[in-house]
Amino acid sequence: MKGLRRTGMLWLGTSCLIMALCLAGAVHAEAATFRITFKDGNRVEVPYCWEKGATIFFEIPGGVAGIPKTQVARIEEVLASREMSLDETTPRADLYVDAGTKEEEAMVQLVRQAVPQADLEALSPEEAALLLGGTERSPAVAASVRLYRTTVHPKGEFSEWMKLKGDGAVLVVQYLLSGSQDLMNRRFHVLLYDGSDRLLRKQPCQVQELEIPKKLAAKLGLREKLFMVVATLQPDPKIRRYELASATP
Repeated sequence: MKGLRRTGMLWLGTSCLIMALCLAGAVHAEAATFRITFKDGNRVEVPYCWEKGATIFFEIPGGVAGIPKTQVARIEEVLASREMSLDETTPRADLYVDAGTKEEEAMVQLVRQAVPQADLEALSPEEAALLLGGTERSPAVAASVRLYRTTVHPKGEFSEWMKLKGDGAVLVVQYLLSGSQDLMNRRFHVLLYDGSDRLLRKQPCQVQELEIPKKLAAKLGLREKLFMVVATLQPDPKIRRYELASATP
């Protein structure tokens, strides 16, 4: 990729840049990152970045890289990533909080009750497997500075196959996010990828504030507002992975 600026005596090409970032290590599932997608199709993920003049800067092992804004297609905040399997029909419930079993069970129950139930019916793992049984899997393959730093913190992820009334099974995914700002006006979407890590489509999400009893919130160590982001995903054998993302405001 052309135009990578020399910063701190450092010069890297696209392939070297992406390799250097991969060597930096994987990010924990509950840590949000920023994905910078370049117009040539390449992309990198960083914990934060900043904009100064006509350049986007971010840290890499050994220094700082600068990319002209004209080469950047978009910057998205990636909040969660998960592989999608049509063979796994057991509901998932992951909480990223330090609490006792009783508090965690109360939180899971609270989230389950908050799922929009108008057109959805609960499915047992056996019923979900029966509805999904006929689906074949595809094979895998010096200026003002703007700082991009996350203000959203993932607190949990839940997924469950449910029956859409009058139709087949759908995967209902719920994300718990905390933040000091109101997330009701943020646009969240789930990115769906195939086995070659190509983006298939974007699925818009619903956002709602989740009311938690003060006593339970205190035991869970939750001091900020808690929001629930919900996505309903149709089964598709091409989908191998999905992510929750939000365009930077």
